[in-house]
Amino acid sequence: MVDPESVVARLARLAELLLALDRVRDAGIDAYLADADLRAATERRLQLTIQACVDVGAHLVSELNLEPAADYGGVFHSLARAGIVDAELSVRLASAAGQRRLLVHDYLAIDDRRVF
Repeated sequence: MVDPESVVARLARLAELLLALDRVRDAGIDAYLADADLRAATERRLQLTIQACVDVGAHLVSELNLEPAADYGGVFHSLARAGIVDAELSVRLASAAGQRRLLVHDYLAIDDRRVF
């Protein structure tokens, strides 16, 4: 059973993270590339943003008894097949889940321009 408070908390945190990422984007790529601390903070915020989306999506998949996902990207495909999210959005979110994997596990291969 989905804990509504947990979902609401994740969505609230998601909103905060997105605002912080917007500020980085608004400052421009030159500022981003010039500041190692900003890049590290942005990578962490991006990781948390994607994780919040995965968590909320997984709650929905479970609560609605949708087809279980084999991986994080699959959560969004399951939601798309059920008509919960647009198919194009599910592809973008699944791609983001792949980016999360890079940030967490393959951090030596991070492309700063792609993150930006």
